Amino acid sequence: MGILFLIPLKLICWSDLKPPKKTIINSIWQKKNWDAEGANKLHEVPPNLGEDLHRRGEGAGRKRETEMCRLRVGHTWLTQSYLLKNEEPPFCYACDSLYTFRHILIERPDFQDTSRKYFSVTDLYRLFREVNPSRIVGYLQDLGVYGNT
Repeated sequence: MGILFLIPLKLICWSDLKPPKKTIINSIWQKKNWDAEGANKLHEVPPNLGEDLHRRGEGAGRKRETEMCRLRVGHTWLTQSYLLKNEEPPFCYACDSLYTFRHILIERPDFQDTSRKYFSVTDLYRLFREVNPSRIVGYLQDLGVYGNT
């Protein structure tokens, strides 16, 4: 990137500066803000800003892509509706923990046998990076929570 500044500006098309500018801005944001918020649930997916986790399944349309994006960040009706209803957060009494998207997809021991039929990953980062979205949806349908997410 250092060589870029040695070239006279008259010889550079402004559209050529967009990728380096985006990289610099992401790097500054990563260092100053993103890394400083260690307790943020979004750090797990993705840990680095600008990383593309957008894995498309076969024939995935806009609706499926939106569902996967909302699931990745944990914005589901099942786990977030309590905020709109002014209620207590949903609680998994079997595990004695909050009922979160991470809990449903990865942590809940009762769901382990079902999840192994669809994927073998053990963390959210690898789940959304390596597993086809149709397998994730199939898992949620098998659990009976797909229409509720």
